[in-house]
Amino acid sequence: MKITDINTMIGPWPSCSIMFTEYEDLLKEMDNYRISTAVAFSSLALSNPMEGNKHIKSISDKSAGRIKPCYILDSNLDSSEMPPAEVLFEELKKDRPGAVKLYPKRNNFILDSFYCGELLDILDQLAMPVIFDSDEVPPFAELPKLAKQYPNIKFIILRHGFRESRILIPLIKKLNNVYFDTSIIIDTGLIEEIVSKYGSDKLLYGSGMPFYVPAGSLALILYARIPDSEKEKIFHGNWENLQEGIKYDK
Repeated sequence: MKITDINTMIGPWPSCSIMFTEYEDLLKEMDNYRISTAVAFSSLALSNPMEGNKHIKSISDKSAGRIKPCYILDSNLDSSEMPPAEVLFEELKKDRPGAVKLYPKRNNFILDSFYCGELLDILDQLAMPVIFDSDEVPPFAELPKLAKQYPNIKFIILRHGFRESRILIPLIKKLNNVYFDTSIIIDTGLIEEIVSKYGSDKLLYGSGMPFYVPAGSLALILYARIPDSEKEKIFHGNWENLQEGIKYDK
C-alpha cells in the first residue's frame, strides 16, 4: 500500500533529542516503515525562510521524487525576510512546493485578510495546501470564516483530534477546505465514525518524524475498521488530489 507522509522535518532541533537531522536518515526511516514519499520542511526555514526553503528544495531535487518540499512563509512580504508579493508568486510557481507551512504564533502575526491579505491571496490563487502545527492553528472560532474567505486554500491541521470530536466533526462536515492528519485521532471509533458518515476525503496521514516514531500513527489507519479503499485515500489518494489541484500552470 502506497503511503505519503505529510508531516516530516529535516535539519537540526537544539531543544530536544530527535530521531535524525539528515535527509538520508529520513529516507532510511521511510524504508523501514514502507513510506513511499514524504512532505518535509527544513528547520532552517524557521529562522530564515528563504535559505531554509532553498535547503529543502535542494534535498527534494536529489531525492528521486521521494521527498516533496514544504516551504515556510511569513506574513511580512517585501522585507528582508520575504520577497514582494509578485516575486513570491512567481517563485512558488517556479519551485512548485507541495505545500506551505505557516507559524502565526511563533512569528507573532495575525492570520487574517487585514494583516496577511497579500500572502493569503497568493496562496488562494494557487489553491495551495497550507499546513499548521497543532499549536499554530488559527482559533477554531475564526477558522470557518477564514476558510470561506479563502476557499481555494486547503487548510491542513496537524496532530489534532484527541478528545476534540465536537470541533473536528463540524469542520469536516461543513467546510470543503479544512483537513486533518489522523496521527492522534485516537478516540475509540472516531476515525470509523468520520469515514462512515462523512467519508475519508478530509483525512491525511502524517507521522511527525523526526519527533515521533511512525508506528502508532500508521497503526491507527492500518487497523481501523474501514474499507481498504478508504485507507488508500487517507494514506495517499487524498494528498495526491490536493497536489493535482495546485494551480502552478494557470
